[in-house]
Amino acid sequence: MSITQKLGKLRGRSLDEVRERLAQRLAALAERAGLRDAGEPSDARLRSALRPEWRGHDLAFVVRAVREGAHPRLAPGIDDLASTLATVRSRWPERVTELARTADDIVAGRFELLGHETLEIADPIDWSRDPLRDVRAPDAHWSTIAYLDPRVAGDHKLVWELSRHQFLVTLGQAYALTRRESYAVRAARLLESWMDANPPKRGINWASSLEVAYRSIAWLWALRFLAGSPVFGDGLVLRLLKFLEVSARHLERYLSTYFSPNTHLTGEALALLYLGTQLPMFEGAPRWRDRGWDILLAQLQRHVRPDGTYYEQATYYQRYTLDIYLHARLLGSAHGLGDVRCVDEALHRLATSTAWVARADGTIPLFGDEDGGRLLFLDGRPGDDVRASIATVAALLGDAALAQIGGAASDEVVWMLGRDGMARLDRLQQEGAGSGTLLAGGASTARDQRDGGLFTMRDGWEEDAAVLTLDCGPLGADNGGHAHADSLALDLAIGSTPVFVDAGTVSYTTSSAERDLMRSSLVHNTVSLDGVSSSVPAGPFRWDAMTHGVLDAWHSTPAGTLFEGHHDGYDRLPSPARHRRLVLAARRGWWLVRDVIEGDGVHDAVATFQCAPGLDLEAEGDTLRVLDDGRLFLSVRALGAEGTWRLDDGVASRRYGARERARRARFAFRTAPPATAVIFALIRGIGREWRVSHEREATASGLRETVRLHGDEVRDTVSFGASGNAEGVQTDARVAWVRRRASDGMVESLLAIGGTRLELDGTQLAEPAGGVVSAIRERGGWRVDRSDVREGPGPGAKP
Repeated sequence: MSITQKLGKLRGRSLDEVRERLAQRLAALAERAGLRDAGEPSDARLRSALRPEWRGHDLAFVVRAVREGAHPRLAPGIDDLASTLATVRSRWPERVTELARTADDIVAGRFELLGHETLEIADPIDWSRDPLRDVRAPDAHWSTIAYLDPRVAGDHKLVWELSRHQFLVTLGQAYALTRRESYAVRAARLLESWMDANPPKRGINWASSLEVAYRSIAWLWALRFLAGSPVFGDGLVLRLLKFLEVSARHLERYLSTYFSPNTHLTGEALALLYLGTQLPMFEGAPRWRDRGWDILLAQLQRHVRPDGTYYEQATYYQRYTLDIYLHARLLGSAHGLGDVRCVDEALHRLATSTAWVARADGTIPLFGDEDGGRLLFLDGRPGDDVRASIATVAALLGDAALAQIGGAASDEVVWMLGRDGMARLDRLQQEGAGSGTLLAGGASTARDQRDGGLFTMRDGWEEDAAVLTLDCGPLGADNGGHAHADSLALDLAIGSTPVFVDAGTVSYTTSSAERDLMRSSLVHNTVSLDGVSSSVPAGPFRWDAMTHGVLDAWHSTPAGTLFEGHHDGYDRLPSPARHRRLVLAARRGWWLVRDVIEGDGVHDAVATFQCAPGLDLEAEGDTLRVLDDGRLFLSVRALGAEGTWRLDDGVASRRYGARERARRARFAFRTAPPATAVIFALIRGIGREWRVSHEREATASGLRETVRLHGDEVRDTVSFGASGNAEGVQTDARVAWVRRRASDGMVESLLAIGGTRLELDGTQLAEPAGGVVSAIRERGGWRVDRSDVREGPGPGAKP
């Protein structure tokens, strides 16, 4: 890169950023020249880093304090390890067996890394080698390694995942529970091997401050489990202290303040907080502690939106953020740091937001990137199962509703909060079950998280309840690094079965074409036009054109929920167009998804439905059938537009690195000005019979479409377009939903968007006045609720 190019990159940056980047660059140059942190620190260097009151002792005294002394408070479950171990053995005996089996695999050289099948890695481990691509990163100063180039480093995340050393915590848990010395021996040998191969500042495993951070946290946890083993002798612990002290200073110097001010920065800050509280013998400890805590508090308002969503528009990174602040809160309160209440409030928002989008089995839809990692793996559940984090927050903050959503506790809760925390969770779950309390009160089944653009419609909170979540918000923060072009995409799960899902990430270091495809609208459950994506990538973590969803209407009733939104991502086409999506969700019944393409031109449109792995598809005429183990699980009828179902195999990646065959359906149709609409009627196929019909009629005021969905208990009629009579209801609303009892035909509920008239049997029930109005029949009359409709800008306007 030329001097001119380097100077050009500084244009527009603040003085603080220029100063910080320059300081980091000079520090790296000094390391490369051997002027600082050259190789493993000597005993004298370590002694000089100690606090004055510790320097008067020999290093053996320092080591004994780590191995045998009174440990600083870490987490209640670790601080009272004996009772935690007893709780795990008595409550989850199968977990003891599972941990021992996993530890046996690690002893044998078998590792579970990211979404890959178990990898067998022979000793001695090459800690800089991608074992799948057989590419070894160079043995050089960390700052010179182009780790994003797969030709240089293979998949750097796979290399880093092994060197995060979270398997040491697993070995430690298994050792503490079984007292099998082979687990401690294996941990000690792997640590020695890693330190021999990765002296400070050399190699790819020092190239990311976040990796240094997570490795440091794993070492501190592992030490609590393993320091009592004879194989963790003075020499090994002394080396670990040297590496940890260098790691703390490395983090302090190379924070991602301007490089990746996202979970990289908060993860690094958490590690400084850990190092500063757990290693009080070092002179820098108070500074590390305070710096980490200050950064975490400062980033709260930026990273956690008022509705609890994470600012990067990636649900998996929201889970990272939830765990980061959960660990931070435990350390902050244990060590008397200020503003813990702020963290409590943010944790509650994060946990509530995450609980709302979670499926019945605790997994979350993967809007945005998924990187396969975790802060720590403390239980045996999949990485996208958020129940343990939600339950831990519930017990910590005393929230009975969250405790219910957290469900059956895993051992992660007791490792974090100890026996007393586990008892609190048990009490809260009993209280919640007795009162019927659910999130947001009563039987609430819909939530708009409009700050982050997530809109969730649930049947309920039972095990067989369905949950549909839509993305209609900003593409992402800053450059949208972890965002996908998923405006108006939906994720649907029925009970514990994901049905229509995000295709996932696969890898950050795959070919640019595949990375672009996996982030594009073409593989998300939305509509694409003319074979192009609504947002345009400009590299693996940047975008040339960023589309933002605009909410038009949101309204929830006991009968169901309405969503409407649009985006302008196809404004850049030669004939500009707008995609508008409306979703009606009837509780325990059906979903209507109406896609409208507005504009002056003709376009080839495709609505994508990406199935989860394990499901199969059949198409006949206008009907798509989703099959689970050969049984009809869900049917989708395409109504109102001439089009064709096309079935093929896609790739679904539930976890980074995984590639699974997954069936995919695309409904292809052609648009015509001024607007073309297609309606998808989604009907649950197990134990429910619904008869669906569709009709069009020309009226004096325009074209009206009507969809009728008749079940055993209710008859639903949904009208779109011109005003008139909708099943005995007179309205000029542009959308009207009338629900009648099947037994006697009595109207139970009404919902209307727009218009000024809503009459039943000549009686004016409400004046919609252009908004959304619902009327629910109750004893003594009708309950009427209203909300606004925000009519968005037309094609070509910016949201």
